[in-house]
Amino acid sequence: MFRYFPGNEGWSYHFAARIVNVAQLGGADFHEAHRVAERIKVGDGESWYREWYAAGERVEKVAIVAQQAGRPITARDAYLRAHNYFRTAQFFLLGTDERKKESYVRCVACFHKALPWFDNPPERVTFPFEGSHLSGYYYRPLGAARQKHATIAYLGGVDIISEELYFFAAQQMLARGFGVLCFDGPGMGEPLRVRGIYARPDYEVAISAAVDYLVSRPDVDAGKISLVGQSMGGYYGGRGAAMEPRLRAAILWGACYDLTDDIYDFWPAVRPQVEWVIGASGEKDAREKLKAFSLKGVLQHAKCPVMVTHGEDDTLVTVKAAHKTYADLPEPKHLRIWNEAEGGGIHLMNDNRAEAVPYMLDWLREEVDRPRGQTKFP
Repeated sequence: MFRYFPGNEGWSYHFAARIVNVAQLGGADFHEAHRVAERIKVGDGESWYREWYAAGERVEKVAIVAQQAGRPITARDAYLRAHNYFRTAQFFLLGTDERKKESYVRCVACFHKALPWFDNPPERVTFPFEGSHLSGYYYRPLGAARQKHATIAYLGGVDIISEELYFFAAQQMLARGFGVLCFDGPGMGEPLRVRGIYARPDYEVAISAAVDYLVSRPDVDAGKISLVGQSMGGYYGGRGAAMEPRLRAAILWGACYDLTDDIYDFWPAVRPQVEWVIGASGEKDAREKLKAFSLKGVLQHAKCPVMVTHGEDDTLVTVKAAHKTYADLPEPKHLRIWNEAEGGGIHLMNDNRAEAVPYMLDWLREEVDRPRGQTKFP
């Protein structure tokens, strides 16, 4: 991976994965983002926040002017870029910083303003969860597949919000005829930032709530509901694959077997974020809470085919997590480790999404369409 900010792995990864990669999908413009990056002082977190927030404000104004002038496509495209720039601004702020919530709210507002002009506008949905609710977006496939379709419950990880999942893989899922539920679970997006609902080790509870919602939809084939969890969602997804029997298949896009070993100790820079997500008061409290965030003794209960896929040189979550996860899973299962030489060696294979995402989703499409028990994939 090209290091856009030499000496700063976190910033370089974020620019490559969450700016450059989404530019071709409408979530940024490379040259616009390059001009922002030129104004940022490496290592100065305030300059990162300030310049990305200013970019969000500038592009949002472009969107507003276009909307008022009756140019909806121009407005849509600008709102989507503004959404991502506001999201990027808040990314490295501590969870206790009020600007994090304010930037998040503004980024979501821009996303919502763009939705009416999508070629295939999603539904904004909520569904019950332990006396409260979870929320997200439901994208229906186009064409004949809309009648009664397979669908994917799709969730991110420690720092991904449901809106940006549209730019990670939701568009490719839709192209393969899947419906897609992008949702924020505990410790993510709106539940965390607005209502203080923290991540929990028994994440299958949230996944089952999402499956309940999908089963209730008359346009969803209840026998073809799958799960994709990415990054720390590899842990969440592992819980779901093991404990939610209605799943037809699951992809752990970036494994996470034990949060202490595989993330918290492997990548110390993320500790403040993890502490915020799980509601810990500090490192001592975090280590105590994280003891329960392990897939040991859980994965052998999986009843559906599971793909585990990971980058060999992942510096955010150790590749050992993928091997531990795969070893504990029963058949049928599939392991794909990507390396630097072929591309895909970094976190979530973000240096080769052009091949990695189709590989995952083609496996999933074939598993869903194949009769149960007849598993075969090259």
